[in-house]
Amino acid sequence: MKKIGSGRLQLVILIILFLLTSGRVSAQEQREYEPEIYKSSEYTKTEAARLLTEYLKIQSLSGIEEEAGDFLSAYCEQQGLYVTTLPADSTGYNFAATIYPLSEDKPVIWLQHHMDVVPAGTTDEWDYPPFSGVVVNDTIWGRGAIDNKGPGIMQLMSLLNIKGAADTIEFIYNVGVLCFSSEESGGGAGAKYVLDRKLSELNPLVAFGEGGAALRGVLLSAPEKPVVGISVAEKAVLWLKLDLQLNSYGHGAAPAPEYANKLMIYALSRLEGRKFNMEFNRVNRRMFRRLGRAEGGLRGFLIGHINWWILSPFVKNVVQRDPLLESLTTNTITVTKLENPPGPHNKISIISTAYLDCRLQPNTTVKAFIRRLERILDEPKIKITVINSSPESKPSPVNDFYDAMAWAVQQEIPDAAVIPILFPATTDNIFFRNNEVPTYGLIPAMMSEDLIKSVHSINERLPVAALEQGINIYTNMILRIQTEGAHKRRRLLNAELRKVNLLEE
Repeated sequence: MKKIGSGRLQLVILIILFLLTSGRVSAQEQREYEPEIYKSSEYTKTEAARLLTEYLKIQSLSGIEEEAGDFLSAYCEQQGLYVTTLPADSTGYNFAATIYPLSEDKPVIWLQHHMDVVPAGTTDEWDYPPFSGVVVNDTIWGRGAIDNKGPGIMQLMSLLNIKGAADTIEFIYNVGVLCFSSEESGGGAGAKYVLDRKLSELNPLVAFGEGGAALRGVLLSAPEKPVVGISVAEKAVLWLKLDLQLNSYGHGAAPAPEYANKLMIYALSRLEGRKFNMEFNRVNRRMFRRLGRAEGGLRGFLIGHINWWILSPFVKNVVQRDPLLESLTTNTITVTKLENPPGPHNKISIISTAYLDCRLQPNTTVKAFIRRLERILDEPKIKITVINSSPESKPSPVNDFYDAMAWAVQQEIPDAAVIPILFPATTDNIFFRNNEVPTYGLIPAMMSEDLIKSVHSINERLPVAALEQGINIYTNMILRIQTEGAHKRRRLLNAELRKVNLLEE
């Protein structure tokens, strides 16, 4: 007989309580019932920190994720998970690990993260080497600690918690982690590549990935109250290349009235001086309503009714002064790079190129956006090329899956205000939503402003306490989904039995 460790035994007892309770109580009573909560053991915390430290030492920049993938998949196999190598192009590496084989055809609760990271930049500016994974004052330092290796370890450790219980209890849903490459370069060799080819085999019930976080200082009326944003939709990414070619005098000492760089600068200045209209949709209206409710008072009323036309002059003034509010209510454009072909400093280039990073609100089409952009630039010599665009996707519903995550968050952060949000950036979540898979995004831990600022910057790091919070939240969320699924299945079975009894009569 297999011996059960104390941590696993605790989890098994919790699950049995979940299942027994869901069978005894009414739907109303079940919503009010608060089951006991899973908390990480010292071993789990220590192992999670050790694993993240080793993971951060691997320089898995986009396109070179194989070493990181081999490291994680080997660990998953050692822990008795079922590892499936997923398709990838020549530059990618993708795999899945599940508690049951995918061949059992159970619907799967997927936790997904990306293994690739952005470059560390100038390493001299870091307090500790960016690929050291060093632990200082209970904080783990390294590129990818937050984006996205830390959350990946939270997911994996919670999966192992569920795996331990699955050795004793048969769950109705499979649970797995998806580890993708190339998210930082658009997902073409990672999530998109896999879902285009293996969606039916993956059999997703729901997916959870990166997104919002738990932050203090959001509410002026209660700055210490954490606000947790679970993303249910994202702005779409659109990367554009602008080319302008104009043959003109070549010497810088005798410039022509018009030349390529001059026309490009004029066009971009028209773009910079023109603000896009605020756009309100179902997602950001609901987000502002709930945020306003949490804020309270007059300010809360104004936030909650930000889309009222009568408030538009005041709201527009406030939004234009706040980059975050602007990103949540408008389509945004950032000029990320300007370049010319190589040449001496005194030679006027006949080609000018600009690159734009555009983020589009839900319901904004690429064609309509580019037409608007052409009108604003007002320069017929500019040729616009789409470098990359994410698919248009519907928002995920605020349903039982969202409620399970919100509930798990509130067990770990009891005073938190949990809000469904529009995420201003773009992640692999969008590829799941494009395939009509309910998908929710969250870094399930308390974050500070300094920690958030370290993402894609210097000194990226994650406290061990945040790692523990994430493991607890993911574990409790999965237990909740499994329990509710068992309860629904039992009700369906009872309904079928009643039909049989009626027929027999």
